[in-house]
Amino acid sequence: MKSPGTLLREGREARELSLDDVATMTRIPRTMLEHLEKDRFEEYVAEVFLRGHIRNYAREIHLDVEQVLQAYERHTGRARVNPLAEVERQGRRVQAPAGRAKAATLNRSRIGSNSEATSARISGYFGGLRRSHLVAILLVVVGLFMMFSYLTNNRATAQDPVDFPEADESAWEQDVEETRWLLEQTDD
Repeated sequence: MKSPGTLLREGREARELSLDDVATMTRIPRTMLEHLEKDRFEEYVAEVFLRGHIRNYAREIHLDVEQVLQAYERHTGRARVNPLAEVERQGRRVQAPAGRAKAATLNRSRIGSNSEATSARISGYFGGLRRSHLVAILLVVVGLFMMFSYLTNNRATAQDPVDFPEADESAWEQDVEETRWLLEQTDD
């Protein structure tokens, strides 16, 4: 059995196309096409992009898309995931897309108690976030909190008259005289 990368490379070479030609036709970056041909699928962040690139590449070089996707599944051991079945497995309710007769719903009898259902829903919502995203969100929240506390604690208000020094009228009068002298000097 040939790997999906081999199928794609041989299909491209049979049509006498370069990687740059395919990159132009598919609008997939050349480096990603090289990763596909070398079966380096770990370079992709999400499965959906990987499958989409395989699909587009195979379609442009006139290969059977299903055959290439099946070769990918055999090569990696990854099976296609039905999104509605995956959501149901995670325990969330979803409304099926328009055109479907029934909506996928949560089977409450499988989940024993209400708290388990809540934790399943929460893990479903945050399950797609990476740890780096959660850390970034946490850092932003902490930064906002620190900025807010700094701004609120360092204010001088009229309610705290002890914090203000007493005004010395002689110093004020001296400043006024210096300002007048400077203004008179600039008029000459």
